[in-house]
Amino acid sequence: MANALRDLSAALRAAIQKASAFTVGLEREPYHVSGVLIGGDRVLTASHLVSDQGEEFVLPDGTTKHGKLAGRDPIHDLALLRLGPEVKAVEAPAASVAVGDLVVSVKRDPFDGINASLALVSSRGEKLRIGSSGVLERYFQVDGDRLPGTTGGPLVDADGAFAGIQVFNRRMGAEVAIPADLALARAKLLEEKGNVPRPYLGVRSQEVPLTKAGLEAVKNRQETGLLLVRVESGSAAEKAGLEVGDILVGVGGANVTDHEELVTVLSERGAGAKLEAEVLRGGGLTRVPLTVGAA
Repeated sequence: MANALRDLSAALRAAIQKASAFTVGLEREPYHVSGVLIGGDRVLTASHLVSDQGEEFVLPDGTTKHGKLAGRDPIHDLALLRLGPEVKAVEAPAASVAVGDLVVSVKRDPFDGINASLALVSSRGEKLRIGSSGVLERYFQVDGDRLPGTTGGPLVDADGAFAGIQVFNRRMGAEVAIPADLALARAKLLEEKGNVPRPYLGVRSQEVPLTKAGLEAVKNRQETGLLLVRVESGSAAEKAGLEVGDILVGVGGANVTDHEELVTVLSERGAGAKLEAEVLRGGGLTRVPLTVGAA
């Protein structure tokens, strides 16, 4: 047992040492937090921590650089910042983790350097609803409380590879993290476009039960739909010809029985997607071509 514990300790120490090469600190009030160097001068961190004016970062060599905001992805709570061409960090090695894997949460504190804590991957999942703004594509959760200051910083696997980024606060009794491959893909999108447009239809609706005629029109595949009570002027919905009084029952081949299902479909397909909406109008089913707007 003693040798096994010593080996585990040595492996964790080596993993933390590797992670320290791509973990940066953010000097912000009222407490310091962290970020991940993802190659070159790019830093990825939690969007809710970053001001539009950027942030000051403490780098692995102890120097301080100002990072300019390059883009935000509010649904995934990610922000990309650039430190300037004089910073040329190596790209952090990425890895995936499974339920039961040990991961290390790492932060860089401006005063006492690297801090770390051990956690277990407790679950993995898809399509996590984030308030009313959208749906998180994929995520994993870890047990234990988050070490103060690790928000925005990396979770690394037993080899010290970048496994995920800690962004959201505690949800559903565990810490939520964005998998590294998804975070890096969103960072690439932010680098190319500066933002990730949020899909937007431009309607207000309420869930209603379908009438007997409505049930027959949808062949009893669902019992409810969304009654459109407002269609915004100039919106994607208005351009598609959707009208107040329509009952939305499907988008892009997926049933829409409530607002959450509509948000999920729009988030999955994204702004600019060309879909077909199904609405009950005048007692019959009407199919309407639709291009999803952006907010």
